[in-house]
Amino acid sequence: MRFAITLFILFIFVQSFSQDTHYWTYRYGTRAVLLGGPAIGGLEDNSSVIYNPALLSLVKSTSISINSNVYQVVNITVKDGAGPGQDVTSNQFSAVPVTVSGLIRKKRPSRWTLGYAIIVPTEFTFKASAREEGLKDIDQQLNNGVPQSPGSEEYVGQFSINTRLSENQGAFAVAFKINDHWSIGLTSQFTLRSHNYAKNELSRMILNNALASLVSTSESQNVDYSNLRYAPKLGLAYASGNWTAGVAVNFPSVNITGSGTIARDVVANNLNIQPDVTKARVGTNVAVNDRQTKLSTTYKSPLSIAAGIAFKSQHTTIAASAEWFDNISLYNIMSPVGDPFKRPTTAVIDSQKFLELNASNKSVTNFAIGVEHALNDKINISTGFRTNNSFYDRVFDDRITDRNKKTVNNNPLNLDVSSWNMYHVVIGGTFKRERKDLSIGINFSWADKGAIKQFANFENPTEQTFLLGQKVNTTAEFFSYGLLLGYTFRVRSSDN
Repeated sequence: MRFAITLFILFIFVQSFSQDTHYWTYRYGTRAVLLGGPAIGGLEDNSSVIYNPALLSLVKSTSISINSNVYQVVNITVKDGAGPGQDVTSNQFSAVPVTVSGLIRKKRPSRWTLGYAIIVPTEFTFKASAREEGLKDIDQQLNNGVPQSPGSEEYVGQFSINTRLSENQGAFAVAFKINDHWSIGLTSQFTLRSHNYAKNELSRMILNNALASLVSTSESQNVDYSNLRYAPKLGLAYASGNWTAGVAVNFPSVNITGSGTIARDVVANNLNIQPDVTKARVGTNVAVNDRQTKLSTTYKSPLSIAAGIAFKSQHTTIAASAEWFDNISLYNIMSPVGDPFKRPTTAVIDSQKFLELNASNKSVTNFAIGVEHALNDKINISTGFRTNNSFYDRVFDDRITDRNKKTVNNNPLNLDVSSWNMYHVVIGGTFKRERKDLSIGINFSWADKGAIKQFANFENPTEQTFLLGQKVNTTAEFFSYGLLLGYTFRVRSSDN
């Protein structure tokens, strides 16, 4: 048997944005990447460990593949993300998702094929901040018809958000060749997820009275958790002549273990929460704080069903795939217990909801199509297109509106940021030599103008809304482009 070690390094110099609510941001495997990812139906690549384990029976040589996607992210802007004229911009450089996949060498001919993979399904970083300072007419309080803070007050509002999400997956697959046409396979997937999240808001107002009284509010949220889950994938493949086809079912994940820390602090000083224009101003001080550690965590992946087909002529391969993802109903990633610190002590606070971390996914479907053509024995050209729809659940928009009213109860946290659907196009080519290949490609990605809730709103702040304005829907525009460079080197062992 011939043994080959394949080393594939794929560099992508790109203005891009990894997503936290998308399943198909990254594609894996040397051929699948340049085709846009339609690998469910058969590309004879050891990355089938990830896409459809049954296809491992079609891979003719034992190999190890390493591919890396380097994304440079520049100037991500959410229009009016902190209020009219206050765009929210995130400048970032993402981490490097690395894929290692391969087949375990057979000592003798066998219908069984074993494979493995280490991938990065998700890598997302978002950092942004905004600040506004100026004069705003906020206090309307009258005392016997006399304004208690005449004119506009000095106002400062600012917010910051910093979130980092990463997933690393190890997968082991086994495939069995039933006959010359049919094969089945099973992949065991273990995914380690870690998420660090911090968001801070503050507002300050100076009253126009003799004491120049300060009115202030602030809220901070800090979440840090990890979770390990398991999900099996069952695959079926069919091959006949120039055609191959496959179906893969990814079952809902099973929670293994995880722990996390969650902290939240809400403070208001001298805030006139229930103004009465017929009476003197009454300032209220409120403080609610809690931090809980070593909480058990749960994170869920949905049921998904994928199908694909590939046609291979002498010089051309055409492949297409689609995958449907089921929805996930509302659940808690972390469920705290106990009572928070609160002042006044008579305040009615539901401690579970004060620190509760929610998640849910809507159902989405993605599809991909790609074409590879051999110009001659040494040059292949490839192109592909895929959708990448967001599973962001709009149920949280209503909860964000509740937060504007600053009702501390019924106010759980949600960490999702992106909510727009994306599209990817890849154009590239492979230059082949006896023992090495050079791949070059260009990647284009863009998103529709999906609605996203403002991160904050400093327009028309009121004391009833904690010195902030009402958050409304706005849009986020996204475009990316990149250069793909790949290198493949094969080394034959001396004993075969």
